[in-house]
Amino acid sequence: MNNLSNNIYSYYCQHISEMAFDKQYHFVSRLYLWDQDKVAGTVLTQLADEFTHRSQPETALRIVIDNARASSSHGSKNAAALRQPFFNAYPDLKPAVSCLFRLHFMRIIHGIDARPQFLQLFGRTELNQLRDSLLRDDGALAILSTHAVNFLYLYERSFGSDSGLPLERFLEVGRQRYDLSDRTHLQLFIYLYTHCIIGDSLFYYRPVPAANLPVYRTMIKELESVIDERFMDINMDNKCEFLVCASIVGYDSYLRQRIMEEADQSVSTEGVFLVDRHNNNPQADNVSLDKSEHRNVLYLMANRPFTPLG
Repeated sequence: MNNLSNNIYSYYCQHISEMAFDKQYHFVSRLYLWDQDKVAGTVLTQLADEFTHRSQPETALRIVIDNARASSSHGSKNAAALRQPFFNAYPDLKPAVSCLFRLHFMRIIHGIDARPQFLQLFGRTELNQLRDSLLRDDGALAILSTHAVNFLYLYERSFGSDSGLPLERFLEVGRQRYDLSDRTHLQLFIYLYTHCIIGDSLFYYRPVPAANLPVYRTMIKELESVIDERFMDINMDNKCEFLVCASIVGYDSYLRQRIMEEADQSVSTEGVFLVDRHNNNPQADNVSLDKSEHRNVLYLMANRPFTPLG
């Protein structure tokens, strides 16, 4: 790690208890899966009872579903209006993907396989219909982006196989369904490709299957070209996630130094963590330690070799 990365890591470790539970868990789970960080592993043990509802997985999953259905948030505020019609069309998507995340991390981190309980809450027929409908719906794939891709990969990799998704289809959507002169479309395009790669790594748990690497490297090179051309219109979260995905597929991007230079100029005045200030599309509301967690854990991962647990 470079000096700034070391300092950010130390600062978050010192202040992690000040963050909301979901931010704490996101931070330490990603670092632990990325390179088995020892501090992260210790904190994960401390958070296990709350995450698994004291090893009662069905209750843990039901709570996640209830919270997802009660929440009005759909991720990026900029894309909320674009996404709303698709969330209306697929009302089970948000609770299903939230539940799949909990299912996945209970299994790979805490050793609790709750797939039978999950299938009591969501029927296979309904899940298969949701999967098939999304794969036929170019507009939904493009605009839901992260949400659709996360569902497809988590569901397929939890209950299907490594070869059950049409990867070329995601490339087609990325190439054909976005107006990259629009900053929101630009952001959604980046997230579409990066979350395909992240999803196939099982969210940093394993290397992506070798057979899928050619498509993912094509995605990374297309992203590299777009980020290079539109550098000032792309936020730090997107840039750091791009570098993380480049590491996963073994690609050394010529943009690394440029992104690191922006990060060097983006340290908060409130503490040693990155805020988004030196581009034209910043995550302007995400300036606290807690709300900056996503950006900062990606930056840390981008500065560490990818040595996954699985």
